[in-house]
Amino acid sequence: MALLGYDSPTTPSWQCGGTLINDQYVLTAAHCIDERFTFGRKVAVVRLGEYNIGTATDCEIRLGSQFCAPPPQDFRPAEIIVHPTFHQRTNVSDDIALIRLDRKAPLGAFIKPICLPSSPAEVLSIPRAEVAGWGLTEARTSAQILQSASLPFVDKATCNPHFENKLVPEQICFGGGKQDSCQGDSGGPTFVDASSSTPRQVGIVSFGKRGVGCGTVGTPAVYTHVAAYRSWITSHLRP
Repeated sequence: MALLGYDSPTTPSWQCGGTLINDQYVLTAAHCIDERFTFGRKVAVVRLGEYNIGTATDCEIRLGSQFCAPPPQDFRPAEIIVHPTFHQRTNVSDDIALIRLDRKAPLGAFIKPICLPSSPAEVLSIPRAEVAGWGLTEARTSAQILQSASLPFVDKATCNPHFENKLVPEQICFGGGKQDSCQGDSGGPTFVDASSSTPRQVGIVSFGKRGVGCGTVGTPAVYTHVAAYRSWITSHLRP
């Protein structure tokens, strides 16, 4: 997981999420970058290795002893690549962007990349996926501790009518229950095989139905279909 901070590298406003896909690139949503959607705010810092935003170091007690993770690490964006047709084909379409970090991330137990899915057809056979982020909770306040939820996949025939039947093939849907992504989770992942050594990211949190609150039963949300952009992603990675 990555956190995107805006305005200031030292006192950032955490507004979006992302995922590390190799030691120097973070995958996120284009609407987390495009200033039409960020109200002029620019990404100033990318944080990796975070869990609890409210503590400098994340610790827990195991078998009577305190175990602490290394402090999270902050990076500056060295390059930002937004999909060239973002928000052109339909509402928030091609909602995907890459951030090249200013240095390589030290990979290990607390900072590691997620895998990309192999093909667009893969997600159609997935009944559920996990979503994660620090967005708004049921209390309508931003989470200090990283949250996750399991969401059902929703087929296009069911989802499309909620969005005026304007979704494109590269947009997929999850949710429709009380558990949901929400504001602040944008740019973060839906993923599968979370407990394995090779979790795979199938979606990017994009948007929900206008005028409908997060977690409204019967209303799924829209995600960017990562597998459809695999070639675009890999073509923009450089050493």
